[in-house]
Formats: sequence, C-alpha cells, structure tokens
Amino acid sequence: MNIIYLHGLASSGQSNTAKRLRELLPDDNVVTPDISVSPIKALQLLLSLAGEYRADDTLIIGTSMGAMYASQMKGYRRILVNPAFHVSDLLKENKGKRLQFFSEREDGSEYFEISKTLIEEFEEMEANLFYVDDVTPKSVIGLFGDKDEVCNCLDEYRNSYFYWSSFKGGHRLTEEVIMNTLLPLINWFRNPDYTSDRICLPFEEVRPGDTGYIGEMDNNENAFKIYKKGIGRRWFEEIVREHKGTKHYDGREIDLCFPVLPDGVSEDTAQLVYGNRYCQPPSIEIYGVGGVQVTDGDFSINDNIVVHRG
Repeated sequence: MNIIYLHGLASSGQSNTAKRLRELLPDDNVVTPDISVSPIKALQLLLSLAGEYRADDTLIIGTSMGAMYASQMKGYRRILVNPAFHVSDLLKENKGKRLQFFSEREDGSEYFEISKTLIEEFEEMEANLFYVDDVTPKSVIGLFGDKDEVCNCLDEYRNSYFYWSSFKGGHRLTEEVIMNTLLPLINWFRNPDYTSDRICLPFEEVRPGDTGYIGEMDNNENAFKIYKKGIGRRWFEEIVREHKGTKHYDGREIDLCFPVLPDGVSEDTAQLVYGNRYCQPPSIEIYGVGGVQVTDGDFSINDNIVVHRG
C-alpha cells in the first residue's frame, strides 16, 4: 500500500514521525515529501501526488497543517491528526518573523519568512476548505490529542466528517501515540470495516423508536424497530395480553412467541424488546449478543481505540 505522510508547519519529510513511519512500515511505499511553505505550491504538490498514486491503494496521513492539506485529497482514505484548519491565525501571531524549520529540508532551507502575502494565501485557501462537500466523508478519521494547546478544530471537523477518535497527548505525535494509536489505525485502514466491533447501547439506554440489528449490521433486512422493552416472562405475557386479537398494519394477526434464550439466561431476568424487522410482523426478541443490538455509531479498533461517529 502507498502511504503518503504530510507533515506540519515548519517541518519536513525528514521529521521524526516521517522517519518512524518508514521504519515501522518497511513493506509499504511510504512517501514523505517536503511541503512548500507556499499554499499555492503545496496544492500543486497535492495534484502531483493524486496523479501518481491511485486512491484505492493509498492512505493519506497528515498532521497539523499537513492534515489540513490531507483533508483536500478527497476520494482517498485519510487520517487527520490534530488538523489545523486555520494556519493563518498562527502566522499572524508571527507576522514579519523568520522561523526555523524543525527538521532538515531537501532544498537545504533552514528558515522561512512570514510575510503578509503568505498569510493572505493561507486565508484564501482556508476560506474554501469546506466549500465543496467531501464525496467520501466516511473514509476519513480524525485523531485529536486531549491536551492539544496549539489548535482545536474538532467541532469544525465534525461538521464535515463522520468519524473521530481522541488520544492522550498534545499537538505533536509521541512514540507512544505512533505505536499505540496511529500504527493500529493504519493497519485497520488496509481493510477498513466500519460495522465490526461496533459498540452497542446497554439495555438501560435503549429507547422506544431505536433501531437495532439482528445479525449483520447495516443490513436493512436485519434492522429491528423497537417499540417497547421489558424484563422477563411476566413482561412478555403482559405484551401478549395487550396485543391479543389485534392485527399488524398489513392485516396479519400478531402472534408473539417467547424467544429462545442463550445458555445461562433466566426467563425471569431476560432483557426483551418488542418490535419488528424490516417488512416482518412484530415479534419479541432478546436484547444483546445473539439478539437485537442497538449501536451508538461508535466502534473499536484493537479494543483500545474507540472511534466516535460525530
């Protein structure tokens, strides 16, 4: 797989993160270009990369300013780490200054000037970041450090994208975050599955009107609309009496049966839901593994990375 890493402001393709990705992913084609300070030249680089690497075999990773640029590579799978959608604000604080690059650049540059023209170029680009909707918003996951004091664009990110996760750390990636968060997420993106390892609501939080699934999730035929919930056979018998002699909206009589329970589950304490599957008459099902499950949209990767649906 091609993995393109886009670095942050004042960095380069020889940053510590870029080097670690090349070391940790020897079987992949890890591409870590220097990004020009000029937004105009940086966008030309993105066009060049898009022309060289197919979207179906490429993952884009960006940090900070690089994540802002990665967000513009629509159609690709992308990981946006602490995206900085307003680089111009930081530049304004340093207008007229000469800043040093943190890592070695291919052209040998050691410093860059923050001019009025540079700030204006960033402002113009930032104003159009979300002008065109992303055609593949579900293929993007944002990673946000819970102690990031440089920028916080989570709310803005969630206006345009579905999935995000947080990690313990600041704006810059540490070795621990690379190994325990970024690397597992990269490997997951090789064959991403947004429905496996879904996090389901506990029975206490299920409400009438919720839709769960019996079997494979995100399949309409397995969708189960919940009208009521309750505990055990006594509740089941109450529902049976309530609907005795009534008919479904399509004219079929409602004939309810007590569900088959998993081993170890008592009829008196079983968590039950009353509702119906897609195009099926009402039934009473057990809630939980093996029965109806209502997801909250979140899912987990490697049991320790919780990805939230925004």
